[in-house]
Amino acid sequence: MDGLVFIGNSKAEIRDFEVPAPGPTEVLIRIRASGLCGSDFHTYDTEEGLRGPDGAFIAAGHEPAGEVEEVGELVTGFSPGDRVSAHHLLGCGYCRSCLMGYPVSCSSSARAAYGGHRNGGHAEYLLAESRSLIHLPDNVSFIDGAMVACGFSTAFSACRKATITAGDFVLVAGLGPVGLSVAMIASSLGAIVMGVDIDRARAEKSREFGIVHTVSSSAEADAVEEVNHFTGGHRVDVAIDCTGSDAARHLCLEAAAVWGRVVFIGFGGGDLSVNVAELFIMKQLTVKGSWVSSMAESSEAVRLISRLNLHPDRMVTATYGLREGVAAYKAFKKGAPGKLAIVS
Repeated sequence: MDGLVFIGNSKAEIRDFEVPAPGPTEVLIRIRASGLCGSDFHTYDTEEGLRGPDGAFIAAGHEPAGEVEEVGELVTGFSPGDRVSAHHLLGCGYCRSCLMGYPVSCSSSARAAYGGHRNGGHAEYLLAESRSLIHLPDNVSFIDGAMVACGFSTAFSACRKATITAGDFVLVAGLGPVGLSVAMIASSLGAIVMGVDIDRARAEKSREFGIVHTVSSSAEADAVEEVNHFTGGHRVDVAIDCTGSDAARHLCLEAAAVWGRVVFIGFGGGDLSVNVAELFIMKQLTVKGSWVSSMAESSEAVRLISRLNLHPDRMVTATYGLREGVAAYKAFKKGAPGKLAIVS
């Protein structure tokens, strides 16, 4: 079967892989959609590329969705023809984090990711553990499911941690796919959502996803004043940073109201220097970090998409066949707008 590999130095190739046979608890999935994610560049741009524990190249892609082709003898709950998404992380299943449903925080060396430590979704087939799969209703597209595998469920978990409720003023920093997912979810809950992004085209496009006001000021003091004016002096109940930028994180802290809630999703930045007394203690802020999601949250995110007709696949601006995957990553690297996906 064909699989897309990262060979290093921002280059990819199509390589031939054997079609794997599922073990007792595994499921073979025919991939129908596999999303491209900004975190792919963590290996795409390195000199060594993306390799498994044995040093061999593995198929990339950690946002897979498709149809069950074959199941192992001990698998229950999944049958050939089922439509599924694969939560992209596998844990040991026994540590505290795994028992809580958060394999991303698994403390065991057994922790592995599709498209990170074992073959991922940029291939014709994916061999997955059945415990990592989520059923997709018929009204949830394969691209929807691929986005739930990582970005959309990451946004869902952050919104849960922020306890967003109807009428809340919410500020979203960074209006890429994760930020737009936050906007979609927060607006569906009845929040009044503002967005900020240094890319004005992305900021304007965000209005299609629940953003009602985009902050136009680039200087932090002016941006905080704009937020203050829009909210009638209240500032925001919730601020969620999806950029990983220290400047955006600081803006979220400054823009948050007294008793506000701030959640940091984005990776990056450095050592953030803040006035703890003024920004944390005196404002009585609740500040949380949020990393990916639990399995339960991913399943609930699918239910939200299905019940509210809230489809993240609307963010996808271009799709590619698997053999066009090399071109897809070149376009992605050059800053192609929107979300890109490989489909079959």
